Amino acid sequence: MPLTDSHLGTPEPTAVILCGGKGERLKPFTDHMPKALVPLHGKPLLQHLMNYLSISGISRFVLCVGYKADCIEQFVHENARPGWDVICVNSGDASMADRILDARSHIPGQALICYGDILANVDLHALRWEHCASGAQATLTVYPLHSPFGIIQFDHQNRITELAEKPVLPYWINIGFMLCEPAAFEFLRPDSDMMNFSAELSEAGALFAYRHQGRHITINTEKERMQAEAEMIDFVHVREC
Repeated sequence: MPLTDSHLGTPEPTAVILCGGKGERLKPFTDHMPKALVPLHGKPLLQHLMNYLSISGISRFVLCVGYKADCIEQFVHENARPGWDVICVNSGDASMADRILDARSHIPGQALICYGDILANVDLHALRWEHCASGAQATLTVYPLHSPFGIIQFDHQNRITELAEKPVLPYWINIGFMLCEPAAFEFLRPDSDMMNFSAELSEAGALFAYRHQGRHITINTEKERMQAEAEMIDFVHVREC
């Protein structure tokens, strides 16, 4: 559902996409292109992400670039859709926090901070509703941790008490899609990362979680990229028509 519900009380957020890293584990792709442009089903990761956000009602994008920034600028020139407002902010070799701080002047209201190497079919309408209802300064999208291994529990005498084959652990991981109010950026510290940012917000009682249990892929390695293609992720194909 597009983010146009007047009951939310605020305009659509600006998508702030962190896509300035070198992607060392995705070589040789990243020898000649930034990680965000690595192909998935013949299209760059960044294109899949921006198309999904657009389908969800986002039209304003700030791309925090660095490594091979000219490639992303060329991509924007060739692929931006009518109605999109796309700005590239080049911070060079900088921390995630510094990239966002450099982009602040281009963010007029709420910001949806996304990682350029994560795709997830997050229900952005539901995320905004929960965020507004909680009164949070920031809401972080989390995903249940799936273990590919059998988990064994045992007591103080090393007697095995439980065997679980490939369980879903009671832990949640950060997958980005962090919805922030303008005041949340006061918790950003120069030369720090998103974990520090989240920790500062959490300590102030200003950070809430949105539980996503739909599709999710993170692409850090060639194995993960190939796995993503093999899984035929539905939002990569269906929602880009």
